[in-house]
Amino acid sequence: METEPALCKSRLQDGCDVYQAQPDQPFSEAVIEAIAADSDLDALEIADEFGPLYDAIDPSALDSLFQSPEGTNRTVGCVTFVYAGYRISVDQTGRVVLTELQ
Repeated sequence: METEPALCKSRLQDGCDVYQAQPDQPFSEAVIEAIAADSDLDALEIADEFGPLYDAIDPSALDSLFQSPEGTNRTVGCVTFVYAGYRISVDQTGRVVLTELQ
């Protein structure tokens, strides 16, 4: 049985990596998976290496930020924060953009 990958990856012209979360995936989980895929670290190793995600952003707040009442579109917007050596932007569509910090 084959499973669908959790994230879809592409690369922007400016060298940023872009991942797309699955429709029902929490954004905080998508961020960790994107970092793991980009850095070749296991998701559990990320917290050991860089500290927990909640040191950079409240995962619950990130997950609920773009939620809207059932049957309506998500709130429009984007949130950007720094974690694990990346500038991370997440938008209302579940698009996660990773830009390595220099």
